[in-house]
Amino acid sequence: MKKTILTLSVAGALSFSGLAIAHDNETNRYENVEVNIPTLSHDYFLGKDSGATHYWHGSTKDMKWSATGGNDAFDAVSNKVHPELTAHSKKMDKGIFTYKENFYQVYGYGLTSPMIVDGDNGLLIFDPVESVDKMKDVMDDFRKMTGNTKPVAAIMYSHWHPDHYAGVRGIEGAENAKIIAHETFMANVVKGSMGGTGPALGFRVDYSLGTLLNVEEGGRINGGLGPDFEIREHSLIAPNTLVEGKWGQLDLEIEGIKIEFKHVPSEASDEITAYFPESGVLFGSEVIQGESFPNLHTIRGTQYRDPSVWFPGVDILRKYNAETLMLSHGRPVVGAEHVADTLTAYRDAIQYTYDQSIKAINNGATQEDLIRQIKLPAHLVNHPFLGDFYGSIRHAAKEIFVGEMGWFDGDPTTLNPTYSVEASQRYVAMLGGKDKMMKFAIDACDSSDFQWCAELATHAIRVDLEDMEPRLLKAKALRELGYRETNNNWRNWYLTSAQELDGTIDYSKKINLQAPDLMAEFQPAQLVNALRFGLNAERSQDKHFTVAFEFTDTDETHAVEVRRSVAEFHKDFSGEAKATVKLTKTVFLGMLVGKVDFTKAVKEGYITLEGDSKAVPEFFGLFDKPSENPRITLR
Repeated sequence: MKKTILTLSVAGALSFSGLAIAHDNETNRYENVEVNIPTLSHDYFLGKDSGATHYWHGSTKDMKWSATGGNDAFDAVSNKVHPELTAHSKKMDKGIFTYKENFYQVYGYGLTSPMIVDGDNGLLIFDPVESVDKMKDVMDDFRKMTGNTKPVAAIMYSHWHPDHYAGVRGIEGAENAKIIAHETFMANVVKGSMGGTGPALGFRVDYSLGTLLNVEEGGRINGGLGPDFEIREHSLIAPNTLVEGKWGQLDLEIEGIKIEFKHVPSEASDEITAYFPESGVLFGSEVIQGESFPNLHTIRGTQYRDPSVWFPGVDILRKYNAETLMLSHGRPVVGAEHVADTLTAYRDAIQYTYDQSIKAINNGATQEDLIRQIKLPAHLVNHPFLGDFYGSIRHAAKEIFVGEMGWFDGDPTTLNPTYSVEASQRYVAMLGGKDKMMKFAIDACDSSDFQWCAELATHAIRVDLEDMEPRLLKAKALRELGYRETNNNWRNWYLTSAQELDGTIDYSKKINLQAPDLMAEFQPAQLVNALRFGLNAERSQDKHFTVAFEFTDTDETHAVEVRRSVAEFHKDFSGEAKATVKLTKTVFLGMLVGKVDFTKAVKEGYITLEGDSKAVPEFFGLFDKPSENPRITLR
């Protein structure tokens, strides 16, 4: 990908004469800050006098840890990293957990930590990490440490998020394995890539997970649930073995290992878990989201994750009475009583957040009130699995209001408020001009009121988006807010937005959620249906015609009817089309990703047309591609 960096650097911006800059406020960032959730959890699970030093949670029985070297998180002490966040990074050393000689968790290689089970004549792999190269490292180090050369017999995707499947082609022989997922998995992958909000999720993931930031004290520290999230090669092999229905269960025996696969909607609607009744091991997937408060809402954007569905899902896991808990993220918990404690605390935190938010809403609370009112009870605040590192009660409670009540807060002035840009222009004028607004903003920064500083600078920015003075001031305020954060999603968003403002943002590292290997697994119907999200409403206002796509390699025909600003998808089309495009799925996919030129493909015979051939370029001319790098903060 061509490297794209906005041309205006910080150094260049600072050369502007007369630029007003706030003073530095670094000396007291972490004054009186204590680390309440340490690297090791033994004080909590085993008591202060246990003397335990092992790397996992709970009992030492039947578990061992083999370090493989290194930590991809930033774990050095720094005045730009909250001490709690530094302690969290120190939990992410690379290595392999071994339980009862045939259960392994390869930990610290990416956001996800795959579990590998050694069967009679083959391996079972649960949740490949997010990038092909990382998964190759996982397998190489696993085989090197264990000497195990068995082929892969089965792979489970716990749900549709790419950190749970995208590295699958890093597993040799994966294409020959039984691949297990929920029946809605592929539909969710399509919706989250090209068939819905995929483009928006892509650039918002870059902000929330910090993929555009360097791993350094002033940048990305860890991934919250693992050391990092960086997809360098995105792959997918479609599932061939499905768990069906809501709360559905699939019982299998694979390579002599009995497994109960269970649908447990929670962090994702298609989440499945795996229980091993003969060993008492539970792979809890992301129903328990690792060593962090659950992301009941993700600020990158998602449909409502209903807490009233999530915590009963945890109750399903509690009923197994498992001896050992392994998860997609975070380190194992050993010992039935410690597993029970972890599951109970986690589900109680979810129910508490939901119930107390509903109680407050019933008393008239708004989103603004909830983010300030709802706090975890004292006995849960410092639980090893409830730190504010990924999910946060602060944004969870706010989303519960929206999920249950919608966006309207009850004040009718918010039904059709003054457009934010116009409101900012009025505020600036009311104060007597931009210079006066900037004085107030600088004073706020100098008194360490960085939130207020950023808000005031925003009004000045909206008067003139190219004026670097308020942009640099807001960037400074956002960095200060970020440096004081424990929550990685909040920190990353603050710091990436600061780079957008000061012109140093580097888009060359952005995530591609429409990778060719991913889209190659989609069905032709899904690819054609996805076209409708790009329709230009203005250009198609007076158009009404249908173009069909006949796939010669799969013997199926689907169509899109453009009907005055609406594109209706017709699956298994058999009606009258103005034009029919005959081609293979591979050629169609090449067109979608810009690798195949339509006119050249027609000339060379890869595409043939029937009907009104002029209608086809007219049809494609009615569709737009998503913006490459839309502004999120500077607007």
